[in-house]
Amino acid sequence: MIARGGRRRRRPCALALGLFALGCGHGTALRPAPRGAVRAEVEMGGPIARVSSSLTTPLPLVTAGASYGAGDTFDASAHVHLTALAFGVAGLDVGSTRTLASGSRWALAGTGRLYGFADVRRGQPRLYLEAQAAPSFEAVPGWLTVFASGTALVQLAGGLPIPALGAGAQLQLGPWSLQGEWRWYGMITPTQSVVVDWYSVGGQGAWGVLFSSSYRFGGTP
Repeated sequence: MIARGGRRRRRPCALALGLFALGCGHGTALRPAPRGAVRAEVEMGGPIARVSSSLTTPLPLVTAGASYGAGDTFDASAHVHLTALAFGVAGLDVGSTRTLASGSRWALAGTGRLYGFADVRRGQPRLYLEAQAAPSFEAVPGWLTVFASGTALVQLAGGLPIPALGAGAQLQLGPWSLQGEWRWYGMITPTQSVVVDWYSVGGQGAWGVLFSSSYRFGGTP
């Protein structure tokens, strides 16, 4: 009984370490929040793992926060990581999205974030930096935008950057937006070298899905 209980306790720890090692569950930012607007954001999803012999699921990385349009081409944001709390880990990130280039129906956005995670009981903080570039195109102006993304995540304590590639679509409904995307996490990492049974692409990294919803208060689209 003790051995089985120990395995059950170790399994969530392995999942938590795998989650934080691959990525932090944010959807792709296509545009900064408009100047003077506040955009409330909830995001959920992550890499898909075989949790048990009968359960295969996207692990539910959930974040909630807001972005504020601090200028004409950039914003400032902050989010809390709700899933991390289920593992006894406090998580917070701060960052900014900036429009790097744009045209009548396309744009290139860049996002930078600083993440901090710490064990609620023991401390032991870990800091990560993330950089993302996202080209997007309005397939149906004012309604539907398609996009791609490239992301790199690095732990400040050391180690190589962990890359990810993504693609998806965003539906705009007035102040509401709904977004879904596919993402390939850690494509340079062989799946057999990690502790979680990820669903991989050709034995490399893990693939997953992310869903985002936001609501804009004030400002203009």
